[in-house]
Amino acid sequence: MKLTIKDCKLREVISCDNTEDIVTVAKKLKNEKQRHIIVTEKDKPIGIISTTDINNRVVAENKDLKKTKAQSIMTSKILVKDINEDLVQTYLEMIKDNIFSCPVTTDEKLIGTLDLKEVMNHIVKLKPEK
Repeated sequence: MKLTIKDCKLREVISCDNTEDIVTVAKKLKNEKQRHIIVTEKDKPIGIISTTDINNRVVAENKDLKKTKAQSIMTSKILVKDINEDLVQTYLEMIKDNIFSCPVTTDEKLIGTLDLKEVMNHIVKLKPEK
């Protein structure tokens, strides 16, 4: 049985514009009780910020939270997947690149976020083909 991303439960998209300040970004993460936020430009995903990124790239470096913009601390190497893509291949790509969360699209429209934990829950249920 071939699984696709469509078989997984996606998280609601939590996003911010690339020009938003880190205070705004951190508040969105806190209010939504999330650890990752998708950074967009003209509604297209261009990066991701984690709570760890905020700590390591802003707080630990004593940067001004109100002047620092999302685009300056985001991880720009992101994996964007279509909802119809193969789940096992997606899992392998996420593991290879140490990615814990990736934006998911359909017809190039951002529809959700796929977490590595959700992918792993589906992968372990697969039975080896004989």
